[in-house]
Amino acid sequence: MKAAVVDDSREDASQLLEYLERFQAEQGITIQTTVYYASFDFLEEYNGQYDVVFLDIEMPGSNGLEVAREIRSRDEAVGIIFVTSMAQYAIEGYEVNAIDFMVKPVGYYNFSLKLEKAFRFYQSRKAPDILISSKDGIRRINVSDILYIEKNRDNVIFHTREEVFEERGSIKAMKEKLAGLPFEECTSGCLVNLNCVKRVGKDSISLTGSVELPLSRRLKRQFTQEYINFVGMEG
Repeated sequence: MKAAVVDDSREDASQLLEYLERFQAEQGITIQTTVYYASFDFLEEYNGQYDVVFLDIEMPGSNGLEVAREIRSRDEAVGIIFVTSMAQYAIEGYEVNAIDFMVKPVGYYNFSLKLEKAFRFYQSRKAPDILISSKDGIRRINVSDILYIEKNRDNVIFHTREEVFEERGSIKAMKEKLAGLPFEECTSGCLVNLNCVKRVGKDSISLTGSVELPLSRRLKRQFTQEYINFVGMEG
């Protein structure tokens, strides 16, 4: 994931950088960050290379909303989070489809919530949707929302960030369906979304949402190596 911080205040920009480093350490992810102290410099270099932009609204010689409109004219998909001292500006952010806004001074807890939202947005841009035929009908879910998939006799159970779905099928069939996507088996009959892994332990793994799953001895080496490869590609 690549992020840009656009803020004329070096103190505020430094604070966001500190928060970004803390978030990476806590979540076990890599975020490449570039800081711009002038919107002109940012716009001059911007060519769609960032996944999320933290944009100060009140900057000398420019208005963050005008900068955001220019960003949108070039890139409709990048996530924008406004950072402002004046909350009333936040409403105007809807004009440019901003993900969210933060009011200065920004605390880490609030920042982490916004960044988690931005990270989900980033993942949803990368991941496709799949169709699940559950007892309630056909459902469309984004692959990035799946935490893990486990077998249950002749069915597979999808554990997502919000809900649990069950569909008739096999783990073998799901592997084929998800080929090329970051899913790896941590134990027989359990596929894990590597995007959601926070820690790989001796005999277990931790996922987003405080989920703990067993890591079998037979699959540990392969799972660990695939996770290392995946994190390396993300960086």
